[in-house]
Amino acid sequence: MSLRFFEDTVADQSQVEALIKKFGWTAEHNYYWYQYYQHYYEPAQKNIFVEGDHGALFTAYDTVDKNYFVVFDPAAAQEQRAPLLVEYIDWIFSNTSAEKVWFQLELPTRKELIRALPEKYRCCRIYYTLTWPIYDLQKFDPTLPGGHFKALRKEMHKFYREHQVTLQDARTFEDRASLHAIVDNWKKTRTHHDMAMTGVYHDLIDAGFKGMDEARVFIVDGQPAGFNAGWKIPNSDRFYGGVGIHNYSVDNLGTMLYLEDLVWLKERGYPEADMGGTEKSALPFKKKFGPVAFYKSSIFSVVKNEVR
Repeated sequence: MSLRFFEDTVADQSQVEALIKKFGWTAEHNYYWYQYYQHYYEPAQKNIFVEGDHGALFTAYDTVDKNYFVVFDPAAAQEQRAPLLVEYIDWIFSNTSAEKVWFQLELPTRKELIRALPEKYRCCRIYYTLTWPIYDLQKFDPTLPGGHFKALRKEMHKFYREHQVTLQDARTFEDRASLHAIVDNWKKTRTHHDMAMTGVYHDLIDAGFKGMDEARVFIVDGQPAGFNAGWKIPNSDRFYGGVGIHNYSVDNLGTMLYLEDLVWLKERGYPEADMGGTEKSALPFKKKFGPVAFYKSSIFSVVKNEVR
């Protein structure tokens, strides 16, 4: 079977979701997140889901640069990922005028792709790298005992002593304007190196957090100050805490929002949590919560080798 392209991922939602359910395995393999992710860029990219013989690809077309982007790791068994990517690369360079194909892949998948690439293609150097922490929620203790958590424990006690905190289900939260304001205020603190993704978060809010298995608004002293959201990774016991945004309105708000996510997921019975990719500068923040493992992903492109 040759590659099959789903160019209307809304009309073909049932087929796309069925393939994700069958082949999905890693954090961002979620139909609705794939839809929101189109709004990472302005103007939005156009999603084109691609089915192969033994898996599927989450791809998008950049309507400005006229290039193609494999936005997440292939939904396929490990041994099928590189062959599927090479088949896709061949198709793009044979059937379109694209000068490069962009990828966001976990590092083992990138290495497999490099080994599988025919000589007529070249894998360019890594443009951007993210590190993803994994937490063992079965071992995580919300009371934060021991010396490692001493400073964090002190911050937690102080925060909850000074502030009244409540939670509401973000999926039924009516004041969406306040959530959009959180995203806007959060964006103001980001540097030009950050992958801010504000368009993604605004679309998520407008859609009422559809596709999220868990979603809460973090309310401090009666005012919405942040929100957490995520979903159970397909064919895995791991939860992906992919969304955590706050407005920096009070001291240690980001720390408490992150801690709330871990405690909530533990209480809901999830054994592990993937808490999302982060830049190197933010890694010390995530380390203080005690992750047990890390993995990395990278953004890079593949081009045709020059004819000599």
